[in-house]
Amino acid sequence: MDLEECVKKTDSTLIQLSIHCPQLQVLSLSHCELITDDGIHHLGNGACSHDQLEVIELDNCPLITDASLEHLKSCHSLERIELYDCQQISRAGIKRLRTHLPNIKVHPYFAPVIPPRSVGGSRQRFCRCCIIL
Repeated sequence: MDLEECVKKTDSTLIQLSIHCPQLQVLSLSHCELITDDGIHHLGNGACSHDQLEVIELDNCPLITDASLEHLKSCHSLERIELYDCQQISRAGIKRLRTHLPNIKVHPYFAPVIPPRSVGGSRQRFCRCCIIL
């Protein structure tokens, strides 16, 4: 089910999916910025989660935290999770998920750390991803 960029989708949508879609295997919620950990909690406890859900895409869901990963630990069929630009997801949270689902493919993106300006030097330092205009 592709709900990507359906910006008005909320946790109540996930509650309904968890109840009425027991065969759900792939779910894209990317750019659904109103989805929170509570919605993922209901999805993780739903009929589809334990045996059916294989892929969940949560790119650019700013309210998703490591708590969502905790809720997905019971999804034993989960093979892949997309987490690009989920700023509240940590490496430690992903590591904890992998201890329960060792074969899962997790695709996160962590913004690079920008090095500080050199002290006392006149030359500015930039990280490799910055472009000087």
